[in-house]
Amino acid sequence: ANVFGKDITNDEIIIDKCSKDGIAKNSSVITQQKVLVGKIEEVYDDFSKVTLIYNKNMNFNVQILRKEKLEGEQIGEIYGVINGKGKGQVQLDMVPKEQEIKEGDMVITSNLGGLFPQGLLVGPVREVMKSDVAPFQKARLSILFDFREVQTLFIIK
Repeated sequence: ANVFGKDITNDEIIIDKCSKDGIAKNSSVITQQKVLVGKIEEVYDDFSKVTLIYNKNMNFNVQILRKEKLEGEQIGEIYGVINGKGKGQVQLDMVPKEQEIKEGDMVITSNLGGLFPQGLLVGPVREVMKSDVAPFQKARLSILFDFREVQTLFIIK
């Protein structure tokens, strides 16, 4: 699909694929490099609206892949939730503070929740935020696509 409209204030883009092309609401939208961009929010006769992953109404389940494993360390699967914060920002939430996540760990979509297929790239952890009193830690991620430069996208049916 080609991008032909961008709504910066609502973190949405408009693509040239539509109901005539078999596009369905909630389909995943990715870049050529399998980086998650968002989901189809509305499908019309001549275009579709895509909600970007950092839209404030967006949240979905993810898995954290450790960048490096310490010798002898037993690592279980680490899961969390991505919450869109708007203006190109997402936050990783709901990661138990006992789980060790670090800057550079990669975040991918998980099969929990069913919104997106498993294994789509979301981005690397940029900053981890822990609190002694909170049961969960948070992290900021780097987004791997540039909203202003993205022109061609792929829809997963």
